[in-house]
Amino acid sequence: MESPVNAIDTPNRTLLCGVCGGEREARFRRITDAHTVHGETFDVTTTCYECLSCGEELADPAAPDMMMPIYDAYRAKLGLLSPAKIREIRTKSGLSQVAFATLLGMSPATINGYELGSPHNPKEDVIFRLAALPGAVPMLLRTRGHLLKPGQRPGR
Repeated sequence: MESPVNAIDTPNRTLLCGVCGGEREARFRRITDAHTVHGETFDVTTTCYECLSCGEELADPAAPDMMMPIYDAYRAKLGLLSPAKIREIRTKSGLSQVAFATLLGMSPATINGYELGSPHNPKEDVIFRLAALPGAVPMLLRTRGHLLKPGQRPGR
């Protein structure tokens, strides 16, 4: 396990500040804030930099997606599947994102978002877990396969 990065261990760096309109010296910060995702509120500690000229919060280049720790904390709090596990369930079924979404009654953009880390609700988590059960995809193909376009069935 990696040791946490401390502000004391992290030197100031020069970053582009959108408010100041140029490169400015910035100080590393760890911030714990309450966040709400799909009605669930929880505390998350994230890292960022603070512009020493104007105080603007700047993205940490080491963690460019500032929302991912928040989404990870949401999934952990509710015991939801990770994006990698959702992708694994789909790929083991032999389905593309479009076909998987069609069979589950979701949009392809929704499946893509979940696989890239967007948070899903507990009801979608149940659907993904059910889709992972043996026999689930064949049953979906029997009952909803008519919605697929030619070539979207697994193994074709």
